[in-house]
Amino acid sequence: MDWQPEALARLKRAPFFIRPFIKKRAEAEARARGLRQVTAELLDQLKSAEHAG
Repeated sequence: MDWQPEALARLKRAPFFIRPFIKKRAEAEARARGLRQVTAELLDQLKSAEHAG
């Protein structure tokens, strides 16, 4: 799965111990939405959904 440069930079800023979780969740969600790339917008949406729940 490709990552938009901005999204990849955000992933690298996350604490190392949660990066695998974020990566797996973001890639799964991108596939579910029919996307070919993880974007910063997708990461924003996932973060908002996490904080809302």
